[in-house]
Amino acid sequence: MAALSFRQVEAFRAVMIAGTTTGAADILCISQPAVSRLLADFEESVEVRLFERQKKRLIPTPEAMILFEEVEKSFVGIEKLARTAEELRGFHRGTLRVACMPALAMDFMPQVLHTFMDTHDGVAVTLQVRGSQQVADWVTTQHFDIGITAVKVSDPAISVQTLADSQLVCILPPGHALADKPSIVPADLEGEMFVSLGPEQSVRYKVDDAFQRAGVHRRLLFDTQVSHTACAYVLAGGGVSLVDPATAINYAQRGLIVKSFEPAIEFSYHVIYPQTRSKSQLVREFSELLKTRLQEMADASEGLFVCKTSR
Repeated sequence: MAALSFRQVEAFRAVMIAGTTTGAADILCISQPAVSRLLADFEESVEVRLFERQKKRLIPTPEAMILFEEVEKSFVGIEKLARTAEELRGFHRGTLRVACMPALAMDFMPQVLHTFMDTHDGVAVTLQVRGSQQVADWVTTQHFDIGITAVKVSDPAISVQTLADSQLVCILPPGHALADKPSIVPADLEGEMFVSLGPEQSVRYKVDDAFQRAGVHRRLLFDTQVSHTACAYVLAGGGVSLVDPATAINYAQRGLIVKSFEPAIEFSYHVIYPQTRSKSQLVREFSELLKTRLQEMADASEGLFVCKTSR
């Protein structure tokens, strides 16, 4: 049997679909004589009679029908491949696995993911919430495509970019005596019931150092690992605290009082990726959306969220 060409198979399929060489020519956007030559070459190559010629129509033989079934299987696979490629080009296919620290995962991240999925129909998303170190471990082992942490991880297996540099804010319960004060300093919180972030949080030591330097005594009877818990506790009247601005601003909508704090205690949001794997277009677009939404939150915060995004 002579070697088959894809063009011959394509011509045979087009004739089977159209019923005439003229119709096949329209499908393939070539001339009718070209289709006839390809079809003749195809019959010669397979060494099987494929059509009965009746006037201007071609009547497929039983052998042609069997061969057409096999051809269709191949073309279905090719068309599926083409559709998949088109979906990938349009970002309507693929997966995005996100690991995020609790501070951004409770309110901010679901809103961002909802927007992202609205514009990337068909993309499957996974969101896992863990502490910054666990997030880094998962990204290192490439279990996740992207991680959001509060710690600037130093690991050769991880690529780190700063999403936003900011500073902690002071949170007070509704009706607190300091509610009208524009900015809070350590001396203002002398003797207050203070909700601390747990010792696992690196920012805890920065906060403690600020109060020690000021010689201010706080009542330290409650600590928590999660800033959302600190906000909820303070909102319920359980004390005061210093937390990251994104979490505080979300709770301000529920009545929590949020104030700037001096001296500034830096707090940064970082995005991390596996170092040894190139970032997909989905990951790059999601990272840009994260930066945009953080900046929008900062712009609407009336100065409470000092956000310096890295572009």
